[in-house]
Amino acid sequence: MTMLTESLAEYTALMVMEKRYGPQAMKRFLAHELRDYLTGRAAEPKAELPLALNELQMYIHYHKGSLVFYALREYIGEDRVNAALAAFRDEFAYKPPPLPTSRDLVARLREVTPPEYAYLIEDMFETITLYDNKVLEATSEPLADGKHRVRFKVAARKLKADGLGVETEAPLADYIDVGVFAAPGPGDYEVGATLWQERRKFTAGEMELDVVVDGPPHRVGIDARNLLIDRNPKDNTAAL
Repeated sequence: MTMLTESLAEYTALMVMEKRYGPQAMKRFLAHELRDYLTGRAAEPKAELPLALNELQMYIHYHKGSLVFYALREYIGEDRVNAALAAFRDEFAYKPPPLPTSRDLVARLREVTPPEYAYLIEDMFETITLYDNKVLEATSEPLADGKHRVRFKVAARKLKADGLGVETEAPLADYIDVGVFAAPGPGDYEVGATLWQERRKFTAGEMELDVVVDGPPHRVGIDARNLLIDRNPKDNTAAL
């Protein structure tokens, strides 16, 4: 139930923060949220619950809630998330009991999510889903016209955990961002401007990429913005 109050309050704060300070500040803040969520689940004395079922587990409804709602916005678009929130409000505002639960909001979000991203609703809200994404190797070479050719290999792995932390391998059919980035400038966090980025569907553990970019590349990455819950986000990017 606390997802309806605390997670939505966090999401609202994130949207205000992004408009005021920009996407680079968001990456820094979400990295902090990820650390706090991972620390909280490691110290859980009883059992971790999925976001939609948690009750008074602050590391879930605050820190994981921030990550999940922001990531969902990035995947399906702000307009769709806002439409789901508006439909939820219109259905339940100022109405007598029975009061809404998190399952009602999840149902509204499911309705607006495109079919290719339908798996996100279960992964983000109804189960405990973790990723192990990493860059395996990366090289670049300058081209005659001032562009650069970048070759890199990335790996993706998806896991489901129960409340006690026991993990099982999950089938991979997920869309994950891969990209090439310039050197960070003042105010940037870890990576600079995006030189190239695409959202690719991963159905196997590894993917090789070969792209040409306009500016000097500095790092490559898989889920470089850490939209997905990865216990070791530092290996999501690698220097060239």
